[in-house]
Amino acid sequence: MRTIPVTARAQQPSRADAAWSAGPPQPAEADAAWTADALRSVWARQQGRVSDRIDVIEHAIAALADNRLDTDLRADAERAAHMLAGSLGMFGFIGASGAARELEAELAHPTPDRTAALPALLLRLRSGVQGPVRLRSETE
Repeated sequence: MRTIPVTARAQQPSRADAAWSAGPPQPAEADAAWTADALRSVWARQQGRVSDRIDVIEHAIAALADNRLDTDLRADAERAAHMLAGSLGMFGFIGASGAARELEAELAHPTPDRTAALPALLLRLRSGVQGPVRLRSETE
């Protein structure tokens, strides 16, 4: 068995060093296209669920305005807003995600003085999910 002296081994570039010498690996265009198609497919399947969650928030806002918001509906709406805030950004709906996050905070501790601001947030949420999925590379 032939051994290479330690000093000689240190001077020889490894395969990993050689691969990184040209810069970090870049995703292949095919992989990027597959990812975009997969996200659009998931969005197509999730649109109904997203709409249902927005409807729950809308019902809670209407009930709050009529002073009849019960604990269960408030909790359901807060949970729906939380789920939307977390998922909409993944599909590129950044503005809608922010509106959902604000609605979540408002619904956690609703107060009569903030009730008037909620319909505008709901409108931002609902209008923010219109249109196609926008990938980060497409929005920059």
